[in-house]
Amino acid sequence: MNNKVKLINIISIACRAGKVISGEFVIEKTLNGKNNVKLLLLASDVATATKEKYEKLSQNSKALLRYTELTKDEMANSIGKTDRAAIAICDEGFKKAILKILDN
Repeated sequence: MNNKVKLINIISIACRAGKVISGEFVIEKTLNGKNNVKLLLLASDVATATKEKYEKLSQNSKALLRYTELTKDEMANSIGKTDRAAIAICDEGFKKAILKILDN
């Protein structure tokens, strides 16, 4: 099983566990609020302006930002949504599992 499939699987499991948030407004509100976001994942095909926005948000909230090889469609499908450029992981265990996949 390649890393892309592993990443999709772990994101899907995290979503079913209720540890994933998505949508620009919700992510921004969560990052500016309680700050329980452990990891912010961006799709590979996001626009430059979107990248810059999430980079700034992650710096301000001190949330870890990582780029993935998943496209927006693949990322959205892994959580049962449509058209998601970014998702936020709100659990330390899932964060570690995803980072292990991304760092291989």
